[in-house]
Amino acid sequence: MFNYSDSIEAFFNDKVKLSTGFKEKLYSHRKANRDRLISRLPDTLGVTISESNFKPQGSMAMLTIIQTRFADEEYDIDDGIVFNKDDLKDNNGKYLTVQDLREKIRKTLEDKRFCKQPELCTNCVRVFYSEEDEEKHHVDFPIYREYQDNNENQIKELANEKDWIESDPTQVNSWFAEEIKSRNKQKEGKGSQLRILIQLLKRFARSRKEWDLPNGMKLTMLTAECQELYYENIDLAFRKLLELISSRLKQSKVIRNLAHPDIPEITRTNNDVNVSDLKEKIDMALEKMLALDEPKCEKKKARSIWDWVFMSDNFFEDYDKENDDTSKGIASSTPSYPVDHRGGGRFG
Repeated sequence: MFNYSDSIEAFFNDKVKLSTGFKEKLYSHRKANRDRLISRLPDTLGVTISESNFKPQGSMAMLTIIQTRFADEEYDIDDGIVFNKDDLKDNNGKYLTVQDLREKIRKTLEDKRFCKQPELCTNCVRVFYSEEDEEKHHVDFPIYREYQDNNENQIKELANEKDWIESDPTQVNSWFAEEIKSRNKQKEGKGSQLRILIQLLKRFARSRKEWDLPNGMKLTMLTAECQELYYENIDLAFRKLLELISSRLKQSKVIRNLAHPDIPEITRTNNDVNVSDLKEKIDMALEKMLALDEPKCEKKKARSIWDWVFMSDNFFEDYDKENDDTSKGIASSTPSYPVDHRGGGRFG
């Protein structure tokens, strides 16, 4: 297989993962809203909270968030806020309804500096930022309450539009952190590569505006289920992942939530359209990748294949021109299948 790993590494670092500066900007907006809630809730809700009440969630917390590609896409920062159930009462000692509580949180987050004031969404209160530029994003605050039931079980519930539903704000993050840790113990770098593969799969799935493929949670679960080995070269690792996902989806198109064994399925049916579409697009990519195994495959051909996979917007061409004066690739160091690359690659 032609070795195109260096170019894909550069693409990942420049066009897929978030820059440190932009992540800090997102974190600062999250903190500003936390500070609003901490300072104002004693007056608006009669409740005192601290940083410990907030539970970061989603791809930002899991470090699998990727750069947006199209103008109508938004960065999503999820920050659950957990209350003690007995603190959520009105002046008459009755528990607040989810509607009253959600509206109080929304009002607490209002700020005259916002161009658009916070809104109620199905499972959260949403605060909006930068609506008209490439850094368009929002901070979501899902609202939880916790208490002990009659059997002394710790129960956590999420406030949706109508009622409380049982939900643990930390379960997915805790599961994912343990997956990273345990895979790195199996083989140094394997857990770290899991995170990178998730991000590359997201970029592939979101590379075309006309594609309507599964969301980040489903892609995360598929990647976690199908990652098999650690590979030193990221191009080989990603190709192998696509092969395994294709085989997996051929057997079943039901995607399971590995973090919630009691709620195993996150697809709606046995054959969701977007999951079928994902397999179709993956198979298209794999068909194109067959040319990478040809003895006379050159860098120009490899570049065209990977540019189709990720729609790099000329990044690969510019990077290759800058780093290699010739369009012909040198002898490949990436062996063909089946090989287990278990070395200490710098991209681990």
